[in-house]
Amino acid sequence: MSRSPDVERSSDAREAYVAGWQAILELLRQGRSWSGHERNCAFLSCGGETFADVSAASGLDFADDGRALAVVDWDQDGDLDLWLHNRTGPRLRLMINRSERYGGGRSVAFRLQGTRVNRDAIGARVEVELADGRRRIETLYAGDGFLSQSSKWLHVGLGREDRIESVAVRWPGGRRESFAGVEAGGRYRLVEGEGIARPLPPRAPVRLAAAPQEPAREPAAAERL
Repeated sequence: MSRSPDVERSSDAREAYVAGWQAILELLRQGRSWSGHERNCAFLSCGGETFADVSAASGLDFADDGRALAVVDWDQDGDLDLWLHNRTGPRLRLMINRSERYGGGRSVAFRLQGTRVNRDAIGARVEVELADGRRRIETLYAGDGFLSQSSKWLHVGLGREDRIESVAVRWPGGRRESFAGVEAGGRYRLVEGEGIARPLPPRAPVRLAAAPQEPAREPAAAERL
């Protein structure tokens, strides 16, 4: 596939470009794969500069034509679950994290709210210092993947440590603010300028039953370009 033609290129080049896309879309309608049926991959950090391939062990090695991934603690049990979106069916997959945390590890979750900066606090960084001297840092992004946006909740894994020494937020622009009242295992709203973490109760569980998904409809001729 050549690059998109511009206004200075000939009509023949533009027609060849459109014909190329039409040929690709016809192959896709026949069930061909963008990725050559390569399976999805998942890697586990080994704590340094190395990663372990856990694609098969995690159950994430689908042969889907994956497009987007969003991370969220869907069942609010302290670990992160995955929403997967695919070009092929099933279009959506919800992967609930059932793995046992190492040594009964815990986590803490934060939802940030800006007052002087943007309300969603995009660009803010949360720094959690544990009682054993280790630090955990998470940053809030407006987009963290191709065609995807994960939850605006920030989850911080604590490992075996269940005591938090301090929590600070570096807001967009560089201002640093400390927050008191944070305990391991909790969920908190951190509002810029308050300095006190507001505990939040868990939301009502959202239960989704597995169901068959209808295949995508055949696009109209005008939508195929």
